Amino acid sequence: MNSLDQNSDPSSNSQLRVAGVQMTSQLDFTGNLDAAAAGIAQAAKAGASLVVLPENFATLGTGKTADIAAQEQGGDGPVSHWAAEQANKHQVWLVAGTVPTLDPETGKFFARSKVFSPGGHVIAQYDKIHLFDASVGDAQGRYAESDHYVPGTEVVTWTLGDFTIGMSVCYDLRFPELFHQLRQSGSDVIVVPSAFTHRTGQAHWQLLLRARAVEQGVYMLGVNQCGWHDARRQTWGHSHLVDPWGECVESLASVPAVMVRDVFKRRLEHIRAQLPTYEHHRLV
Repeated sequence: MNSLDQNSDPSSNSQLRVAGVQMTSQLDFTGNLDAAAAGIAQAAKAGASLVVLPENFATLGTGKTADIAAQEQGGDGPVSHWAAEQANKHQVWLVAGTVPTLDPETGKFFARSKVFSPGGHVIAQYDKIHLFDASVGDAQGRYAESDHYVPGTEVVTWTLGDFTIGMSVCYDLRFPELFHQLRQSGSDVIVVPSAFTHRTGQAHWQLLLRARAVEQGVYMLGVNQCGWHDARRQTWGHSHLVDPWGECVESLASVPAVMVRDVFKRRLEHIRAQLPTYEHHRLV
């Protein structure tokens, strides 16, 4: 679904055209990259400046996580190299979902979300802080990210035009303290590359995106995996862009697709002036 204001100017610093590429990543690593590349191309053609891929866009379902993580340790593995080329080719700012990256101290992986400039350079990176250890009653059974991943520790933001972009990943969405810190760091738009399960997504995904948007007075761009990745793993899809009033201004169903929409600095400032909840915090 693409929905654009035809009178808007995506090059204006006071507004920003953002895109989310929703995917069903599967066994074929090269096929996953090809699907992501097609989504990036579609978003760029629609005028997007910022393009976000979902969590584990290249490796979910492939069984190659350990191999890719080892190659990504030095910062120039196959996924990072591919992402740099895509950002440069399409002249977009690319949030490359997450890429498993080996932590040599523990032998586990970081779920690392890198941001690539239109020049193909890494200008920010965020390691997922909250790891998903849960039993949600689906075909997968138990999820235990901490068996293989190590949590990050740093809150990360970066600047694009007049907008400050905050970084988060999937399960982070359940922890409002992170989003308060992102707002303290000036965030206007917070990206959430995700692979929310079908069961938890159906119950909580939109609810959490809207809650974080309203609490902090920010745009929330949640970009999810969707569909069946193997016989046991199903994700929810329904990627959303939520504005600071909590309105879902753009959304997808549960099939691979691209959403494109403008965010506006003026609307952000207007809502914050109307309802300055961030200024009223007393217990933080």
